[in-house]
Parts: sequence; C-alpha cells; structure tokens
Amino acid sequence: MPKKRPSFFRKAHWPDDKSALLKSVGVHVAIAAVLLISVSFSPDPMPSPAPSKPVIQATFIDAQAIADKQKAQAEAQAKAEAEARRQREAAEAARQAEAERQRKANAQRAAQAAKQRKAEEARKAREAEARRQKELKRLAAQKAKERKEREAQQKAEAERKRKEAEQRAEQERIEREQREAEEAAQRQRHRQQVLSEKDRYRALIQQKIIQGLYKDSSYEGKRCRLNIRLATTGFVTRVQTLSGDPALCRAAEAAVRRPDKLPMSDDPDVYQELKDINLTVEL
Repeated sequence: MPKKRPSFFRKAHWPDDKSALLKSVGVHVAIAAVLLISVSFSPDPMPSPAPSKPVIQATFIDAQAIADKQKAQAEAQAKAEAEARRQREAAEAARQAEAERQRKANAQRAAQAAKQRKAEEARKAREAEARRQKELKRLAAQKAKERKEREAQQKAEAERKRKEAEQRAEQERIEREQREAEEAAQRQRHRQQVLSEKDRYRALIQQKIIQGLYKDSSYEGKRCRLNIRLATTGFVTRVQTLSGDPALCRAAEAAVRRPDKLPMSDDPDVYQELKDINLTVEL
C-alpha cells in the first residue's frame, strides 16, 4: 500500500496554504525591496538597530524554506499523483486481468459444464439405448417363448389328434372287421339257410314230380335229367330234357307240367337258387 501522505500534502488544504504563502512571500519581497532602496540611496549609512538584522535574515530564511517546502510539496504531490496513477493503472490492469481470468474461468466452467452435460446426455442416451435393447431382447425372448409354447401346444394337439385318429381308425377297423365278420357270418348263415332251403325245395319239387308220374315198372332202375325254369310263384316257364331214358323223361316232363305250379320259397335268395335248376328223376 502507498505510504500515507502528511496532512500538509493533502489536496483539500492546498489552496489556503498557497494563498498564505504567497501573501507572506509578497510581504517579505516588499520589505526587502524597501531596505535595498534605503541602503542604496541613503548618504549616510544609518546604523541598523541590532535587533533588525536578525529579523531580516530570518525573513529571507523563511522565504527560502517556504520555497523549498513548496518545491518538496510539489515534488511529493507529483510523486504521489504518479504513484496514485500507477496504482490506479495497476489496479485497472489487475481488474482487467481478474476480469479476463474470471471470463476464462467462466468460459472454462461453461465448457466443462457443457462437456459434462454432453457426457451426461450421452450416458443417458446409452442407458436409454441399453434399456431399449434389453426390452427388445426381452420382447423377442418372450415372443420366442410364446412361439415355442404355441408350437409345442400345436404339436401336442396335432399328436393328440393323430392318436385320436389312429385310435378312431383302429376302432373303426375293428368295428368294420367285426361288422364284416358278422355280415360274413350272417351271409354264411343265410347261405346255409338258402342252401338248406334250396335243398328242401329241390326235394319238394322232386317229390312233386315223382308224385305226378304214372306208376310203371318199366321205369325202375332208370334215370332222367331235366332242366326246369320257374317263375317267382313256382309256375313252370320251361322244362327240358338233358339226358336219360326217353320214356321216363317224357313222363317226367308231363309230371312237371301237370300241377299249376311247383313248390317255391318266398325268399328271393332261395328263388335265385331255384329259378333255373337241373333235377335228376329216378325210381
């Protein structure tokens, strides 16, 4: 810090001191001029009182001291003003330097804050992207799981349907075989019945023919084979000799035609077996 100036260097008191000093200098100069004129133009030098010399000498000493003091004060004031100006300039330079430092610090802090903000935004963006990717993976895994479960269910359903179809087909096959076996057995039974009925009606027809023959001992030991065609009512539509004794065959044909009709079953299957039959007539 600059050294505090004495009170007599303060600017506030300078006008009063200067005015008083000028007045004092003027008084002393006037006194000195009067004395010089008195000395120069006086014919006889007047003896000066002893006390006067010290007073005049003191007056010149005071004027020189005042002049030196004024010069010193002026130099001190100039130096103080220069020092003050230097301090002001230094303070201004320091202020500008501080302002520049503050500006740079603010700019650096702003850049750092922007960098941190950018880094934070980038971090948040990475985290958001990571969360999005994680969610996408979770959804993909869930969809894959659901697809596998759906495929497994579809496969299980298809397998169940396949087994049901196989079981149904097997059951149908068994039922069909059973039905076919029953039908075959029924047909066989019916066939046996038809054949039995055929044989029975053949025997009845043969018996009817033999009953219609005239008894003749000449027919004994002889045979005649006939073909007879019948209607559903038992009516004879045709009779034809195939082989055998001619006399027996003529008698047999007459015996076939003699009744209105021959014995005939109402069963169509039996009729199919009897509508065109070959019979052997023998006694």
